[in-house]
Amino acid sequence: MKDLNDLRRDRKAAADKVTGAEAAVTAAEDALDALTAEGTTPDAEALTAAQAAVTTAVAAFDASVVAFNVADGRVKRREQQESIAANAAQGDESGTGAPGAVGGVGQPAVALNPADAGVATGLLVHALANAKGDVGRAVEALDAAGHSGVSAALSGATDSAGGVTIPQAQSAEIIALLKPRVAVRASGARVSPMPAGELRDARQTGSATAAYGVENAPAIESEPTFGKTDKSFKTLRGLVPIGNALLRHSMSAMNAQFIRDDLIDALALTEDLSFLRSDGSSDDPVGLRTWCLAAHKLVAADATAAEADAKIRAAVDKVEDANIPMINPGWIMRASTKNFLASLRWPTSGQKVFPSIEMNASLMGYPIRTTSQVPNNLGVGADETEITFADFNEVVIGDSLSISLATSTEASFVDTNGDTISAFQRDLTLMRAISEHDLAPRHDEGISMITAPGWSL
Repeated sequence: MKDLNDLRRDRKAAADKVTGAEAAVTAAEDALDALTAEGTTPDAEALTAAQAAVTTAVAAFDASVVAFNVADGRVKRREQQESIAANAAQGDESGTGAPGAVGGVGQPAVALNPADAGVATGLLVHALANAKGDVGRAVEALDAAGHSGVSAALSGATDSAGGVTIPQAQSAEIIALLKPRVAVRASGARVSPMPAGELRDARQTGSATAAYGVENAPAIESEPTFGKTDKSFKTLRGLVPIGNALLRHSMSAMNAQFIRDDLIDALALTEDLSFLRSDGSSDDPVGLRTWCLAAHKLVAADATAAEADAKIRAAVDKVEDANIPMINPGWIMRASTKNFLASLRWPTSGQKVFPSIEMNASLMGYPIRTTSQVPNNLGVGADETEITFADFNEVVIGDSLSISLATSTEASFVDTNGDTISAFQRDLTLMRAISEHDLAPRHDEGISMITAPGWSL
């Protein structure tokens, strides 16, 4: 069965066909008008063919409208069904079965304790893993454990390829929890829903101009120019090994938190790396490093205070001089790079070059966020790292706002050491989580980067 996003993609395709069919009708009518224009004597055979072409085009247009209405109806029915399922889930007093959570009719269950956010997803994953992906058995287990709110939400889940797409309310909670763990999201990148799997943003590539002139002289015409930033879903797959010993215990909030955190970590680490450095060659999002213009990529010559100060200032200048509004600017780097810059002192005075780092975790007045996904072993000497500066208001993440889960107790996986691990041999259950998103800047000029040797302790 298709999930809601698939149905929305079908509706978009149907809408595109309506547009194409309308263009065909217009073309056929224009051809007929040309034949029957005043002062012309149309050939009878050509006139008959033109009239037939109009009739055929109109029939095709009517058929495309009918197909669109069918696709639109399917989307609206599924949206209504998911809304009803979500409302049913909200009727449970706890919302998640976890302590410290409240809910009520007409509003989603909200955790009083922020640490409990997303626990419903952990319970849901726990139940699906125990039931080996069988939604019916998982619902029964949740009901038996007293988590009727979660079971009601799971009852409204849709099938996906080999698994289950968890309801949007629970997916949105997990995506929100990713924000502080993914440096690009935490830096203020804007998230835009992509329900049809595709999003097109117009971006201004050139500005209109103004000029002085003598009185009553005609104004010099100028026009802004626009380009397109296309974003389409890239599929992120995260693998979460869960010990069966944990699953054999009751579905407690503590167990659910462990599973939730593993799920978030699996998605966050990969997402962080892709958003920062990917070149898009492996069907992953094109990262900020690749979007950054060549003229905005700076290379530091050494690790001296003077060179660090010059390159940090130059990185900001590149963005500001491009007339970027600087609404939400910030830095992303390794923690060791931040600590290196914080320790730099001027050789003559002994004063710190960047005292604001220790004072309020900012550099040149802009906040710093750190991630271990920025490497520190680049370059010939294997000692180079990267620092990214951007106005993150210019960075847009298109997100499907859904997560699909599949389970296996027999599959194998490759761990971070490159070793192949058998889930069956290790008594593990593997949960594969899939989310879909993409990233693109509205203006490439809003990004600058520094590659620096020896800037990471």
